[in-house]
Amino acid sequence: MAHDQSNLPVPGPSEDIPEHLQRPHLRRIMPQHVSQGDRKGVALQDPLGLAQRTMVVAPGVMKALPHLNGEWTLKQIADHGGAKETEVLQLVRSLDEVGLLWGPTCSTLEQQRRAAIHAEGVLPMRQGGLIGDDSTSVRALIEGWMDETEDPEIEFPVRGLLSPRLDHHVVWPIYAAVYHAARTSGADRIVLLGNNHYGIGDGVVLTRVGVQSPLGRLEADTPVIEALVDQLGECSIVDELDHLADHGIEMQAPWITVALGEIPVIGALLPDPLQPPVDDDESARITPERFNEVAREVLDAAGGRTLVIATGDLSHVGPRFGEPRPVDEDRQIDVERHDREFIGTMMTGDLESIDDAIKWHQNPTRWSCLGAARAMVGIVQPSDMELIDYRQQIIDEQGTAMITAAGIAAGGA
Repeated sequence: MAHDQSNLPVPGPSEDIPEHLQRPHLRRIMPQHVSQGDRKGVALQDPLGLAQRTMVVAPGVMKALPHLNGEWTLKQIADHGGAKETEVLQLVRSLDEVGLLWGPTCSTLEQQRRAAIHAEGVLPMRQGGLIGDDSTSVRALIEGWMDETEDPEIEFPVRGLLSPRLDHHVVWPIYAAVYHAARTSGADRIVLLGNNHYGIGDGVVLTRVGVQSPLGRLEADTPVIEALVDQLGECSIVDELDHLADHGIEMQAPWITVALGEIPVIGALLPDPLQPPVDDDESARITPERFNEVAREVLDAAGGRTLVIATGDLSHVGPRFGEPRPVDEDRQIDVERHDREFIGTMMTGDLESIDDAIKWHQNPTRWSCLGAARAMVGIVQPSDMELIDYRQQIIDEQGTAMITAAGIAAGGA
């Protein structure tokens, strides 16, 4: 997603430097601090998995990376950081070599990855594979979890669900209860909604491929997907590789297989409702409102029963998420109060009230499911909603992080 550089001054570096390196533009990365003995560094992880290898830089280099935005020249970056221009050039050449800069290398890697995924017909298995690699044992594990979990016995026709994206072994009681409810839907297809936290698409992003798990494949519902693309346009599919960075959709695959069988799926990623778009051109993206409207039309025309599953977790609190203090009992109480208040707003099924609450609170505890959850409500337009389960998961004894998750059913006559 290149910036318009027409009004910028002519670059200063010598002519033998490729144009895309003269004003380098870093792709979205996930920095991860690493150490080996006394040596410390930052691993620049690629959420899309396109990079040829993980590049590790000195912690001080991180100060320069925000200025690799497609607007600053090499000299400007060097002057700002008190470095030599040759040092900055060496850095950006290394970033470009592994595919972390926008440019020809990255474009080639994108084309190769897209071709491979389409040839396979499903997204690659990543986080979802942690449940196990043997289909017999994985099926037995999930069936055992469901046997241990009480059926929530939802009293209205289930047409939508909110399901976690945390590791299966951590919040399996929520997954199990959610998929007890899913069994009552009688669905012919599933719309799987994820959240686009690390991709580049400004709007809703579809994929033409299905998902997989250790239990096998859930094929894409191609007729429905093509009908959506026909109405929404190619901008709904151009950033399809964004799906490589999300594992919310993937985490549902083994549960769907056990609860509903090998049912076709439609995958879509939703933007964060509080994140402003990068591109000012509204025609270049699909708004959630437009997606909801078209999805309802296309799914009605397709006939049969559709189950819409939104994926994602609720609050992310503690020092690991930028908060000053470890999570203690008081913080747990405060977070649960906030979570349940917003769950109550969501369960009104009124998008205007949900949006007002999002704008008012500004998501202080970093719910990760907002985009997908509000899209589920917008597509299903439920007359009934019910909280299935709510849990808090403290990640370690030091209280450095806590993530909360919930299962919610939506539907009605």
